[in-house]
Amino acid sequence: MSGQAVHMSALAEYTGTLLHNAESRQAEVDGEGHYMPVLCLDIELDTPLRTHMHVEQLFKDGQFKQAHFAAQRLKKGMRVTVQAPLTALRLIAANTTHIHVIHDDKPQESAAPCHP
Repeated sequence: MSGQAVHMSALAEYTGTLLHNAESRQAEVDGEGHYMPVLCLDIELDTPLRTHMHVEQLFKDGQFKQAHFAAQRLKKGMRVTVQAPLTALRLIAANTTHIHVIHDDKPQESAAPCHP
């Protein structure tokens, strides 16, 4: 197995309690107005800090009913375990208290614009 294949298949696993009923939504998947069904849940993680995690499971095109039925099964208070590829994880530091600029002598690469 190549290094890239190992990297792409590595999964993170989290367990916690649903904070509210799951929802099925539509997510825009490109800039051309194409939408796919997505199952959304918010979980209070089984960690010492009880942090919250927003989870989205993308369904295939045309599977809006399947996403809807999956959402109906997942109710507030249920315990769940979710798995996601490490390459798809995104961290958000809400309520950041400080941002420090790092001054170094290396030339800076142009940064990509910040997207919410």
